[in-house]
Amino acid sequence: MDASSERYIHTFAPDEQARLIRQGRFLAPWTQARLDFSGCTRVLEVGCGVGAQLLVLLERFPETHFTGIDLSPAQLESARLFLAEPLAVGRVDLLEASAYRLPFPDASFDGACVFWVLEHLPDPLGALREILRVLKPGGVFYATEVFNSGLYAWPRQPALGNWWRAFNALQGELGGDPDVGVRLAALFDTAGFERIDFYEASPQLDGRLKNRAERHDFLDFWQTLLLSGAPKLLQHSRASEADISALQVAFAALAENSDAIFRYAAFQAHGHKPD
Repeated sequence: MDASSERYIHTFAPDEQARLIRQGRFLAPWTQARLDFSGCTRVLEVGCGVGAQLLVLLERFPETHFTGIDLSPAQLESARLFLAEPLAVGRVDLLEASAYRLPFPDASFDGACVFWVLEHLPDPLGALREILRVLKPGGVFYATEVFNSGLYAWPRQPALGNWWRAFNALQGELGGDPDVGVRLAALFDTAGFERIDFYEASPQLDGRLKNRAERHDFLDFWQTLLLSGAPKLLQHSRASEADISALQVAFAALAENSDAIFRYAAFQAHGHKPD
């Protein structure tokens, strides 16, 4: 068992790894649209997981070499399979390492990024300071994170709300911060970054999406994400099989309502290491 598995609410199971691969592509319009690593020679992703975000980055920035680090051997094993082609041609490296002890000299990278990682760390500020250390002067850093208190669904779905409160309470008890996204700008500032920009990156479904199949696909993605915490919630006696069924009914009701709204709150920040 990975040392970090008990603290990671989503688990490292194969079905969760498949969900993360889907997530990388599905969320790219919100997570990747503002990222600009053009002109960067070497970029680091901290907490690369199965490599889902790295594949999108490799496609967007073909002249850049990427390095991904993760603490989980299981995630890295999956990433090596998923990124076999770019690994074979030397476009990406994958290393097992802690976000708090990056195995690189000072000023090693032109850019760095994290996606949905700080929410799982007991010391996100420590990780940001370590990222700052390995950036070159003027290097750019992007972080994308959740603000789980901002999740909104209409018409109201009590089963969804109950599940989400239990999910977030457990994530906090496991050492994470499900609302860390709203603190990104302040964390960047305290860590020593400058020229900080902070903005919302929240996917939203509403009445503008007319295609029924696309509405169902959108909500299926979020249902799968919420259910990714089911094994841990069941293990810690925070939810039951009946709660899972009720959550599925709630999502089905949203999918069949053409006026329904579902908004998953997230924020993104970027800043630079001082010159």
